[in-house]
Amino acid sequence: MEQKQSKTAIQWLLIGGAIAIGLASAFLSISDNPLKALFTERFPSFDDSGLDKYTPGSQSVCQQVPKLSPKNEKAQQFIRDKVESPKYQEEIIDKLSGIIRIPSESYDELGPIGQDERWDIFYDVEKFIKAKYPTVFSTVKLDHANTHGLILTWEGSVPASKAKPILMLAHQDVVPVLADNVKEWTHPPYEGHFDGELIWGRGATDDKGYLISIIESLDLLIESGFKPKRTVILAFGCDEEISGENCAKPISNLLHDRYGDNGIYLIMDEGSVGIQKEFDQSFAMVSVAEKGYLDVGINVTSTGGHASNPPDHNVIGILSEIVMAIENSPFPGKVTSKNPMFGFLECAAVHAPESSFPKSVRNKLGNVANGISKAQQDLARELDNMRYYFRTSQSVGKINGGVKINAIPETASTLINLRLSVDTSIAQIEEHYENLVEPIARKHRMVFEGFHSSRESSDPRKVSLFGVDALEPAPVSPVDAEAFKILSGTIKHTLKPLGQDNELIVTPYLMPANTDTKCFWALTKNIYRFTPINLVDNLNRAHTTDEFIRADEFVREPLFFASLVLNADDAVEQDTS
Repeated sequence: MEQKQSKTAIQWLLIGGAIAIGLASAFLSISDNPLKALFTERFPSFDDSGLDKYTPGSQSVCQQVPKLSPKNEKAQQFIRDKVESPKYQEEIIDKLSGIIRIPSESYDELGPIGQDERWDIFYDVEKFIKAKYPTVFSTVKLDHANTHGLILTWEGSVPASKAKPILMLAHQDVVPVLADNVKEWTHPPYEGHFDGELIWGRGATDDKGYLISIIESLDLLIESGFKPKRTVILAFGCDEEISGENCAKPISNLLHDRYGDNGIYLIMDEGSVGIQKEFDQSFAMVSVAEKGYLDVGINVTSTGGHASNPPDHNVIGILSEIVMAIENSPFPGKVTSKNPMFGFLECAAVHAPESSFPKSVRNKLGNVANGISKAQQDLARELDNMRYYFRTSQSVGKINGGVKINAIPETASTLINLRLSVDTSIAQIEEHYENLVEPIARKHRMVFEGFHSSRESSDPRKVSLFGVDALEPAPVSPVDAEAFKILSGTIKHTLKPLGQDNELIVTPYLMPANTDTKCFWALTKNIYRFTPINLVDNLNRAHTTDEFIRADEFVREPLFFASLVLNADDAVEQDTS
């Protein structure tokens, strides 16, 4: 009898629960019902916003601006006609081929400019662009930052205090080509070969194509008769591939001295993805932030001796244990609304075809936006193929230890490269590594020195941690700023979607690596990294064998940059009113 009563009670509880859920759903379906606010306040993990906010066609997120045509129709038409001319296209392709032929490689171990003769190749780059663009150099003011950093300033008619300048960046240097790998190239890396479709060579995509395009845009604007109200600045670094310390930083310092904090309207620099097709929809992916950077060094030292009488664990064994602990403890991933990649997911949810965007991802977006930790972690796991957009990466890149086979090694060391997610900090990374490594040091009765130890121990048996080239994640640039809207409108005006797509959707994105913009944070909040071409075919060609760029994409880049200058100039009337 008691079992029957218990069973009946459970049935009534289930029925009551179903009724309650039904009533709650009915109440919650009324958007203005105060019970909805009460319910979501009482149960914060509940979110139904994804049911309508993130459905295809929704206007509540990722709103697109219309195409933005420059008011200076004469200049715009002149440039468009020129870019479409076969003769012009032949000339600009020849310019890119020519600058590729200058092997302006930058090396990690370069000495100071003026002392290491390997820097002298950048004199050839400057000489080349001066020869190819005499009209530009007779119009702009040229400044040098630390010899090889080039700053071209086209002064506007309105003072910079009333109309902040637009700044476009590119870098002259390329990563070295290993001599042993030259034979693997389809065409020699420094030949600048054009086969009628592709322009081959080191720097074609990263970043000499960009450099030629932005200086070409100034040349076209000058030829069109355009006179800027807003000052236009081009800046070309010489060491983006190694640090930016020798050129990018001096360039930034010079411009900061000239224009001050937030003295620049907009910064444009190269982007890593350009125009791509994801979820069966074309996206113009504008990187509005970059991951942070840190190299972690670990030194393990001890006393040496003859290999015939070894300890149970020498420094190489202890270091190996540390490396294993690090690799077995990867950083967790989570998708937060702070990450620009969440903005991309929002755009894909409302603009991609409903059948192409995973429903399971769509259903999590609302809870992620509301800061629900479990949803943030679950979504990161579901998007594991994109894991390093959502979590800190770590890669053991170098390891050294021992000098002779019959001697007990006295030192062993490693360097680990990390790219910090936008949600973390250098302090958190350091704490994580100290928590992993210190117990191993104590286990082997060794002194442990953390990243910021106040004093160095004289004990030869120790484990030491240190950081190199520490860089916090970049500030996230705003997507609601006037500058971003002008950039978005320019993209829509000058660039086309891929295939048969009806529209090119502009979306925020994340730069997983770093550009010279890391030196320019103080100059403006409006830093955007975007390469205005379809990078589908050559996305992974930079820094490796057979780098190339599609000629039909490259020749149209100057139209984008020139249109951006014109549109930004049109906004001056609003700035000065």
